[in-house]
Amino acid sequence: MSKCYMCDQTAVGDEHVPPRCLFPKAKDLPNGVDLRKDLITVLSCADHNSEKSREDQYFLNVITSCESINEVGREHYRRQIRRQNERNPSIIARFADRTVEIDDRIAHKIEIDRLDSFVEHLAYALYFAHFGNRWHGDLEWVPEFLSRIADPTPEAEHARLAVIEKSNLEFRDVPYHGANPQVFAYQVLGTKEQCKMRLHFYEGCKILLIFSES
Repeated sequence: MSKCYMCDQTAVGDEHVPPRCLFPKAKDLPNGVDLRKDLITVLSCADHNSEKSREDQYFLNVITSCESINEVGREHYRRQIRRQNERNPSIIARFADRTVEIDDRIAHKIEIDRLDSFVEHLAYALYFAHFGNRWHGDLEWVPEFLSRIADPTPEAEHARLAVIEKSNLEFRDVPYHGANPQVFAYQVLGTKEQCKMRLHFYEGCKILLIFSES
């Protein structure tokens, strides 16, 4: 009997990697454009499929708030995400409560625990989808897109920029995976025993995953 990508429970359905909500619906795209084709899925138990829907929506709001996303991401926000937020004002209220000012600009302070939970599930699922087995070692991740919102110190910003510069070199010639790169694509560097993955959301927002043996 098939097991869940995240635990030893029996799988009862498929989990999209990343969540399907990141991919615009056909009605919000020009005629003939399909950005939900051949989505990546993994087998999931009931708990790990249903428990994270709120975190999925939170991540979607975070990622589409970034200035570096492409026009697909911006249009997705304007059409679908804004409609959802208008139906659920608590989402907007929560973001508004966490605004901060950085260099005379207004930004949203990230709920890093929620983002941590989302990325952990995403990393385990993507590893499972790519290599065909569960990951049992250590996992680190670097949110390349977060800038000083996550940690406003100059040291943190310097470290983030150093990671980006190194990743740009390491992944320069590494092939991309994913049928809908305008929304999501990823690269893999290394083997299933120890590797790095660089995730690209709406082309401009990147997350670095580091899988290493315990």
